[in-house]
Amino acid sequence: MTETVVQLPRSSDAPRQARQLVRDLVAPERVDDATLLVSELVTNAVKYGPEEETIRLIIGHGAGRTRFTVHDLGLGPLPEMRAEDDPAPGGHGLRLVDALADRWGVERGSTRVWFELDH
Repeated sequence: MTETVVQLPRSSDAPRQARQLVRDLVAPERVDDATLLVSELVTNAVKYGPEEETIRLIIGHGAGRTRFTVHDLGLGPLPEMRAEDDPAPGGHGLRLVDALADRWGVERGSTRVWFELDH
């Protein structure tokens, strides 16, 4: 699998930078899904990750799929998918990931959320 690794600043500009990178690197048939999901995960990393750290976006291509990983070095609790009937505003990004990605998961240690899209 060929990987592209990019450091993004923990700023409000990071989701826009991530979306542009995805548009430049992802096959057209899944670019809209990839752009939306990466934007959601990078936004979460900006909002909840440690202030002094950058965000790593890793995009890997190979074997008929593309894998996206957003790594924010946070050591807090692992992100969880909110229930569909949860009335709280926001926080439903992982529900989008679950609905659109072919596979996804969260890795222990620092906060690392990944998803895969088949092509």
